[in-house]
Amino acid sequence: MRFIRSSIFLLGMIISICLWVIPCVIARLFPYRICFAIVSSWCTFNVYWARITCGIRYEISGLENIPNKACVIMSNHQSTWETLAYPSIFPTLTWVIKKELLYVPLFGWGIASTQPIALDRKQGKKSFIQLIKDGKDKLSLGRFILIFPEGTRIPYEEVKPLKAGGFVLAKKANTDILPVAHDAGRLWPRNGFLKSPGTIHLKIGQPISTQDKSAEQLREHYAQWLNQTREEIKQKVTP
Repeated sequence: MRFIRSSIFLLGMIISICLWVIPCVIARLFPYRICFAIVSSWCTFNVYWARITCGIRYEISGLENIPNKACVIMSNHQSTWETLAYPSIFPTLTWVIKKELLYVPLFGWGIASTQPIALDRKQGKKSFIQLIKDGKDKLSLGRFILIFPEGTRIPYEEVKPLKAGGFVLAKKANTDILPVAHDAGRLWPRNGFLKSPGTIHLKIGQPISTQDKSAEQLREHYAQWLNQTREEIKQKVTP
């Protein structure tokens, strides 16, 4: 049954990409907020489609912690779910992605419309400088910056060191960090085709001020919060 439901979801996702790609390309002609709304509507549809076909629901705590002023959102990364869900949860945002995603047929055209910060990981220091420069520019436009400091999707329950770039950006831009944690990988595995029904738990913490903290201290602060919060979430689903 999981195979059938997961197959139906994938089919619907592929069809939706074909239906949305032209509107997403045309959306570039409009102001960014309109463009983002059009592109993110595809994401919202697929989150809803995952609920209908695979029984994947979600609950959020801490929505009141989202500030009115643009900041850097830091989240763990376990699956495709959070990439699709976040545009409807947070204010107008900008993704920090790997440049290769822009070359994915159809999907890449759509995500390019959102003006992401696309980094070439092979460029090393140059990509780091680009993150800081482009990140500060986007924040000045009032856009939230979404960063997955683990650098890539990792399996549920696995812990990986956090990359420093996003914390340096927050410090240099003198903006808060909004900590986020979830357990999406429990139901929607990183590279797994089969999806399981259930409820994803997502928690948004109180903003972390960058005042009087170094980038390294910010990284340690978030890492500690993330580990603690993941354990709290795990307790919700442990029999």
